[in-house]
Amino acid sequence: MRLTALTILCVLTLCTIVYASDRQLRQNYTISIEVECLDTAMEIIHGLPGFNLDSSTTLGETRRSAQFRRRVSGDNLRYVQAVLRDLGDVVSEHENAQHLAARIMDLDVRISALDQELARLTAIMEASTTLDVLIAVNDRISDVSRNRDDLIGQLNVAVVESQGPIINISLTEFLPAASPAPSDAFGRRLADRFTNSLSTTRSGAESFLVGVVRITVPLVIWIGILAFVWLVVWRRCVRKRLTKIFDSKKTKPQEVKVDE
Repeated sequence: MRLTALTILCVLTLCTIVYASDRQLRQNYTISIEVECLDTAMEIIHGLPGFNLDSSTTLGETRRSAQFRRRVSGDNLRYVQAVLRDLGDVVSEHENAQHLAARIMDLDVRISALDQELARLTAIMEASTTLDVLIAVNDRISDVSRNRDDLIGQLNVAVVESQGPIINISLTEFLPAASPAPSDAFGRRLADRFTNSLSTTRSGAESFLVGVVRITVPLVIWIGILAFVWLVVWRRCVRKRLTKIFDSKKTKPQEVKVDE
């Protein structure tokens, strides 16, 4: 009777461990699909069981694409896979799984050991009265606390990963190639060439006028300066000559007439 009870207890314990291991399972499913209409495929994905962890869309010249990362429950995984395969042509598909029970158990044991060490260090700090011992114990407590926080973060990640499969979806829609533009008629080509000729001629005329202006403006300035200098010099020369003439007339002796 005791043997039978012990056997039943062992079986129940084994089943519990296996059940827990099945629940602590990280499943990743990745699928890449070519679809005819990206918008329709995205609407279908949004209607599937689960929720999006993140998503993105990309628009290129020849194709549109979208990426989804979704979490679903283990019961809905096969249904979601079947729906995704019907969206279009499956380019690639990959699935893997990793049991997390051993990792979670290891993290729990390490965290418990650190908790015990923290309790022991705290007791030593409370009982110690030496400054050197207090500093050393405080530094050790800081290191142990940092390691414990890191392990707790890893444990939380493992627990979250074991809450349901992760599905990575990549959708691609190839856009139709743009039709080549029809060849222009002869009249259109002739008009374009005539317009190009006019543009070239106008550009040449504008360049010529700009060059003439650049040459003419300095030339006119120099001519004006030379004309002004010549006028000043000429006026001075004329004034000197007139002054000499008037002076010579004033100094010339007058002839005296004698009556006979």
